[in-house]
Amino acid sequence: MPAQPTTPSVPRTQVARILFKLHQQSGLYIKDVAEQINLHHTTVSKILKGEPCKLKPIYIDKMCDIYHVTDEVRADLKVLAAEAELARDWWYDFNDVVSHDKLDVFINLEANATTLIGYQNMRIPGLLQCEDYARALLRTSPDLTPDEIERHVQVRMRRKAILTRPHPFPGLDVILDEGVLRRVLGDVEVARKQLQCIAELSALPNVSVRLVPLDSGIYRGTEIGPFIILEFGAPQDREPDPSVVYLETGAGAGNLYLQKPDQVARYRQSWNDIVRASLSTTKTRAYLSKIAKELPR
Repeated sequence: MPAQPTTPSVPRTQVARILFKLHQQSGLYIKDVAEQINLHHTTVSKILKGEPCKLKPIYIDKMCDIYHVTDEVRADLKVLAAEAELARDWWYDFNDVVSHDKLDVFINLEANATTLIGYQNMRIPGLLQCEDYARALLRTSPDLTPDEIERHVQVRMRRKAILTRPHPFPGLDVILDEGVLRRVLGDVEVARKQLQCIAELSALPNVSVRLVPLDSGIYRGTEIGPFIILEFGAPQDREPDPSVVYLETGAGAGNLYLQKPDQVARYRQSWNDIVRASLSTTKTRAYLSKIAKELPR
């Protein structure tokens, strides 16, 4: 039996969304449903939220009875629940380098976000990295073996697939400080490939890349460092999941996920300040070409 995933799989999320809608329509309290199923109310709450827990067929049957669902919906839910018990999204195959205390929480959020808004003044964001740049960047870590580096590179390249997957694909809006592009990592050929990669990705209809040029000097919004704001849609009459600000702390200290409205608002304000200092997407593409031409041959 596979280990219980620490983040919800797609089938589990689908089960939760269907049952949550049915629960809302029923007008029942969670504790009332829990009593009829003979489960603790926290377990029922986890099922409705798509959080990791057992989705036994008997639980699904009893909830279907309570919510008076059709035979067709019942059958669909039982199939999804069975898939959820076995489902292991692609990143679980990389659990030697991706675990709940490392990256899988973020990958799951990234895969389910409708919009990703990011600012970087230190390194190219993962979704914009080419393979050679990712490998050179990972080699700077003293804690990774050569095999682990290659596994991490594979994960990073797989993550980029969300940008070109069939609809729905997320919108990616990134602002880079020019210093990130001027800081050559590895050799010049790696820098050239990375600039080409960014230019190609920025041509996608769902990707926006903007640059803050060095001659902007010190600009507002940078005092809180690099960040990513993840936004989520509102599926099937549910309220949208709250936006999340992701901060990569590094050094094994664990990453930060901020969800309080005032925290998210603070980073949105910084984003708006940085936008005012950045070039347009059209001027950024021209600037990328200029930087590429200035690389030594």
